[in-house]
Amino acid sequence: MRSLSEIWARANELGVKMKIDLLYALTNRSGELSWHEVLEATRRHAVMADESGFDRIWLGEHHFDTDGTDASPNPIMLATDLAARTNRIRIGMAAVSLTLWHPLRVAEDLALLDHFSEGRLDVAFGRGILPIEVMNLNPAASRWNGSDNSRAIFEENLEIVRRIWTEDLFSWKGPRYTFPEPGTKFIHSPGAPMPEGWVDEQGYLKAFGMTPQPFQQPMPPLFAVTESVEGFRGAAQKGLKPITWYPTGQVLRNLLDLYREEKAAVTGATPDLGEDVGVLRLCYIAETDEQARRVTEASVVEFFEFVCRVRGIGVWLDADEDPEDPRFKEMDPFDLLMERDHLMIGSAASVTEKMTRLTRSHGIQNWLLQMGFPGVAHDEVDRSLELFAAEVMPEVRKLDSTLAAAQ
Repeated sequence: MRSLSEIWARANELGVKMKIDLLYALTNRSGELSWHEVLEATRRHAVMADESGFDRIWLGEHHFDTDGTDASPNPIMLATDLAARTNRIRIGMAAVSLTLWHPLRVAEDLALLDHFSEGRLDVAFGRGILPIEVMNLNPAASRWNGSDNSRAIFEENLEIVRRIWTEDLFSWKGPRYTFPEPGTKFIHSPGAPMPEGWVDEQGYLKAFGMTPQPFQQPMPPLFAVTESVEGFRGAAQKGLKPITWYPTGQVLRNLLDLYREEKAAVTGATPDLGEDVGVLRLCYIAETDEQARRVTEASVVEFFEFVCRVRGIGVWLDADEDPEDPRFKEMDPFDLLMERDHLMIGSAASVTEKMTRLTRSHGIQNWLLQMGFPGVAHDEVDRSLELFAAEVMPEVRKLDSTLAAAQ
């Protein structure tokens, strides 16, 4: 009998469109584990995801974690370790905080990772979301001072990364960077030929390239983590694939329609509804709905309350719902999120039904599921992964989301 991973690899060869990914956070809410024990659990779950047929495992970038939410300060190094332990699963960055990196260094590191993984790399870029991270690594990229510096830094860094990945003769002059640095002499080995086009008549650099360029040509697939109209429009214009978390119901459908329309305007070809868009949800599978709620409810409520403090309750609501309506503040948070399809939590049958319904209503072709979230023990994640792979994944794989959405 073929393994699940062999079955789904064959399904992909036959053109199955549905992608099912795992978003992974390095959690330790209890504080009882050492960081190395958390890393060992991450390695185990990555191998399980690889063997059970997940398409990708996505890693985030977060710094100075003290509350056990996601201790992942360098997803590129972590992904290098996981790539060496897995065989077929793609390794995704969701997201590299591009404003916090030197663009040439991150381009080199990601290119090496693309080679280490033999072309299994996908990259989502972001601007950083937490003040403790942004303000202590690159305060110029602040998102909270009323300026547009963060977006400008992101856009310049993104263009630099794309060009150094694809141009043999790279040069750049922008608001923050000039490459090559004026007045740089090029010193090379006497036995090596002078790279054509790199230096001027005086021996100063006028362009250069990087070694190696990415394994995937011209570059790894690029994504953007976003939930806003501006973010979806910008992703379409920049050739990035959106990954989105909070939008639900009509809000999500509006964003999917917007991306489809904007992509058609940019490329001249209209994509299918949901094409190239990843939809992220919290996920946990147990034998019964009651057991799944019992394991996850405290963690879900804590996360809900944290997001409400930072973003407001409106981020969880549908387009026709008023954040000022007092009934939402009176509702049980778990029920509020469950009713609005933020949670893929329950028995295998319940989660399959919900994923099937949303796939059909929104044309979803790429699910990102976060099974490990703060407060859920790592051995609970083991069991959830096993149940999902055995009972939910085969059913969701059967869905042709494009045809279903058109019905």
